[in-house]
Amino acid sequence: MKICIVSHSYPFFIGDWRSNFIASLAKAYADLGNELTVFTPLYSGERRKTDKADKIKIVEYRYMPFKSWHLIGYGNSMINDTQISKTTILLTPFLIIAGVIKLAGLLKRENYDFLHCHWAVPNTLIAVGAKWLAGSRTRILTSFPGSDVTVIRNTGILGKIMARIVAKSDYLSCNSADLKEELVRSGIDSEKIDYVIYGVDDRKIYFSAEKRKIIREKLAINDDDILLLMIGRFIPKKGFSTAFRALKYIAERHKNIKLAIIGDGNLKNEYMKILNQDNTSGHVIFIGYVTANELADYYSACDIFLMPSEKNPPDGLNTVVPEAMACSRPIVASNVGGNDLVVFDGVNGFLHPEGDYKKLAVLVSRLIEDESLRIDMGRKSLELIQTKFNWKAIAEYYIEKYKETHGKTDRS
Repeated sequence: MKICIVSHSYPFFIGDWRSNFIASLAKAYADLGNELTVFTPLYSGERRKTDKADKIKIVEYRYMPFKSWHLIGYGNSMINDTQISKTTILLTPFLIIAGVIKLAGLLKRENYDFLHCHWAVPNTLIAVGAKWLAGSRTRILTSFPGSDVTVIRNTGILGKIMARIVAKSDYLSCNSADLKEELVRSGIDSEKIDYVIYGVDDRKIYFSAEKRKIIREKLAINDDDILLLMIGRFIPKKGFSTAFRALKYIAERHKNIKLAIIGDGNLKNEYMKILNQDNTSGHVIFIGYVTANELADYYSACDIFLMPSEKNPPDGLNTVVPEAMACSRPIVASNVGGNDLVVFDGVNGFLHPEGDYKKLAVLVSRLIEDESLRIDMGRKSLELIQTKFNWKAIAEYYIEKYKETHGKTDRS
């Protein structure tokens, strides 16, 4: 089959963490024997370094006259994933127009079976326009990571119009009930929206006792210390404040607790205020950003992984959750943000109400006090990844959904 992924963000090098879940899906498609193209705008801030072994063709398009003006995408289109930046508002019309024209030309040259669009705004808008302009019969699959739903929700009548255009997709998926609820409110038929998570490559991300030892020594974590781990940008919907407030209650019962934080952002000063007020800053290790290739080492090093997502704005499942599961970690997460799609309460972890830091503390303490429960839940996390939530299985699922919408078998 010939597949084209349409996205305004795509990693620039091996180990680049930004939008790496799209690169993982692209590779899974290619590994299944499909011919894979990624259609994405030029970005001014990076020089692309491709891995020819992945057999993925990357087509970059210009939408402004100078390279330095190409500022949309790559995690810079929104402020804290809640507000559209002024630069994005100014440049998006140019990106959509250029994208439609360039993709239409590509469709005339290439007989793609389907376009898989990530972030419906702007990419499904581009795909629908390009399909019409090219007179193409290609199918359109749309996946909503999260911030695109916020755009639709926060732009009033324009958002309703965009939703109607996006609804022309042959198949739509999102990765949380929160996102689906917002899409239905925007006018998209509930029955057209499927749940599909962004998965994990369990051939690359897995538990390593050797890496666990190295990272724990690097962080000065003793064998009898319990290491909690959180990963993400410092934005409200990731729920860092909930975890930091819970730490006070965890540390009261367990002095040998450490919380490692991978990520950074503008809210760090706000988080430090919480830690200083609760006198828990000594339990926290701020690591900053690490490459995507290094994350597995930190999953292995931790004992419990936390994902206390918040619902405002609605978000999809964070890929770090199934990645931690692939390393046999038990998960303690909130019951929003798609966490409940992979974390089954009492099976491979625990779910708590959004923002309920006291409940979070109770659940973490329960795992701290019961090593056999931690091990058992971690084992079940890995089983779920191996059977349902790896990238190969998810790519195969998307292809089957394409076949259902198209009513034909693979091209001969």
